[in-house]
Amino acid sequence: MTNTDPLQKLLVSESQAVDRQELADLLSPYLSINKETRSFDFAGKFGELQNAEKLLILFAAIKARSLVFGTDDKVTPSEIIKMDFAPVGSIKVTLKKLLESRDIKSENGKYSLPNYKLAQVVARFKKLEK
Repeated sequence: MTNTDPLQKLLVSESQAVDRQELADLLSPYLSINKETRSFDFAGKFGELQNAEKLLILFAAIKARSLVFGTDDKVTPSEIIKMDFAPVGSIKVTLKKLLESRDIKSENGKYSLPNYKLAQVVARFKKLEK
């Protein structure tokens, strides 16, 4: 028996909702993911970004890493701070601002970029490039 419920086409798994090409295009100027360590290698262009954009790129990268390696796409503030790309105070303040603006979400002390926000992040960076 086949399911002909038209609402079925609205159901996607978390990984299916991400345009992988769009995500790769967004991230490639700013960082790469080390295959062995799964850590991020930030490119020079990443350092030119404001803290909010750095964090959005980081969250997008964490999402990409989770899609490739099957890891969690959520991260704690202390994990972000350990990456040492911005001062501790700046990271905490920026996380709070991104959360208040609903650019990211928080669950049990871990932050992530929701899949539905990815298109907005891509659009934001396209505006920056102009």
